[in-house]
Amino acid sequence: MAEEKTHVDVTTAQEVPYGDETSKTHGVIVDLAARAHYEHVEYTEEESKAVLRKIDWRLMPMLIWIYGLQYADKQSLTFASLMNIRQDIHLNLNSQEYSWCGSIFYAGYLAAQLPATYLMKRLPIGKFIAVNIIAWSIILACHALVHNYTGLLICRFFLGFFEASITPAFVLIISMWYRRREQAGRMALFLAANGLATIIVSPVAYGLSGLENPAIPAWKVLYILFGLLTFFTGVTYFFTLPDSQIKVGWLTDREKAIAVDRISENAQGIGNYVWQWYQVKEAFLDPRTYLYFTFSMCQNIPNGGIGTFGSLIINSFGYSKRISLLFNLPLGAIDMSCKLIIMNLSDRFRDRTAFAIFAMSLPFIGGLIMLEAPQTNKGVLLFGYSLNGAAGTGWGLLMTSLSVNTVGYTKKATAGAVQIIAYGIGNWIGPQTFQAHTAPHYRTGKMVLTIFYGLAMVDLLVLRLVNYYANKKRDKKAREDPSSMIQPEDAAARDLTDKEQPGFRYML
Repeated sequence: MAEEKTHVDVTTAQEVPYGDETSKTHGVIVDLAARAHYEHVEYTEEESKAVLRKIDWRLMPMLIWIYGLQYADKQSLTFASLMNIRQDIHLNLNSQEYSWCGSIFYAGYLAAQLPATYLMKRLPIGKFIAVNIIAWSIILACHALVHNYTGLLICRFFLGFFEASITPAFVLIISMWYRRREQAGRMALFLAANGLATIIVSPVAYGLSGLENPAIPAWKVLYILFGLLTFFTGVTYFFTLPDSQIKVGWLTDREKAIAVDRISENAQGIGNYVWQWYQVKEAFLDPRTYLYFTFSMCQNIPNGGIGTFGSLIINSFGYSKRISLLFNLPLGAIDMSCKLIIMNLSDRFRDRTAFAIFAMSLPFIGGLIMLEAPQTNKGVLLFGYSLNGAAGTGWGLLMTSLSVNTVGYTKKATAGAVQIIAYGIGNWIGPQTFQAHTAPHYRTGKMVLTIFYGLAMVDLLVLRLVNYYANKKRDKKAREDPSSMIQPEDAAARDLTDKEQPGFRYML
């Protein structure tokens, strides 16, 4: 790029008309995106890298911290299960009551999807996320007051309701701040926080479970500790998590213009707050939306089972309760390592589905090991269980595929909501595949887990073929009728979808 220094004065931006006063406050974002296209903001590669570094150091630590914390909050039940919460609140261990306590979290998740999708579009996303963090922190701390099955069901439902917005919101944030080729690596960082959280929480749970004659049960201490930590995080994020490039104080006006121009190649808007119903229709007519749904369902049925019964599965291998809490560590390490390595390789080679298929093959192999290895071989069984940690990498790559290949703010939000609904349904079903009468080895649950991981790989292969042939079709039309394939210069500012942009090509 040229060396010319171009200053964009945000205060003089032309007003973009919107339907209401809330939307008008964000009009400057769309206008700045348009000016980046029309005026060709010029800057050096060094300036671009400097802005990227600033975004990385300011934004990514916030996403990593809260994503790890929400995962620890969500997974608290599996640790509490070996701290005697089931016995203390008098769950019937011969029934599916504990399974339903795992499933009900995702009923709340599902109930939140439609309002969360709409509110993410209408409200400043940073403030929206912070309010949800504060809400779920209060619910989490209330778990310590639970004394029966009904109370735990209510707490788990509302915990799921307020945590539901985090993943789709973070996918939108990444697509608003980073180029397509940069997104998988950044998503890998905050998704890897799940594994890091497991690595940290496992020894914490191990230590708490060793308390002798505590004033209150160890599982209550766990919930109070996590609740307080999450509450203070939410309050801090209300004032510090940015809503957009324009709303941050740590970027100069020029850096804001560069930050917007950098993502112009994504061919998608960064701040169009008008809900466009035609994009909702287009999302539901796009076969990719249903492939995203199917993959998420297949991947998250096993995830729901492991998330609720993980510590109990390790315990079934013959380890003590305390050691079982600690031996969630290998799964966390595999989770974090696969996300950081495989997802960054996906960025480097600009390929999503091939790496996702490889990632999903690891838990598929792990499921076969848990089914076929002798029950006396604890080490091999633990290794097979730990390979389930790689499944999150496949899901992360699916989300980045959705993010880079689904263009149009409303269309992306709709497809993301559909995928998250499948996530909720899958995780709701998952705990029910681990039937009480099959305890302690839960062979049926392990069999279901293995089958669905295999189906997830098939779904990824179909998605790859759909994108491959769509690109071939567009390439052919470009050769035969070049004039019909001219890319609109203001595609991002106008918030056009991938279907409306003839120059757009899908990443495999």
